[in-house]
Amino acid sequence: MTEEKDKVNTEEHEHDEDNHHKLDLRGTFMMVMAIGGLMLLSWFGAFILFMERM
Repeated sequence: MTEEKDKVNTEEHEHDEDNHHKLDLRGTFMMVMAIGGLMLLSWFGAFILFMERM
C-alpha cells in the first residue's frame, strides 16, 4: 500500500512540474517591467528636481 502511494505521489509531482513549465508568464513579465519603468522614471524625476534646486 505504501508503494502505491509513493507511485501516485511521484506521478502527481511529475505532472505538477509539467504544468509549471507550460505556464504563460508574459503578462507577469510585462507588469514587472511596467512597474520597474515607473519606479525608474520617478527616481529620475526626483533626481532632476534635486539637481535643479541645488
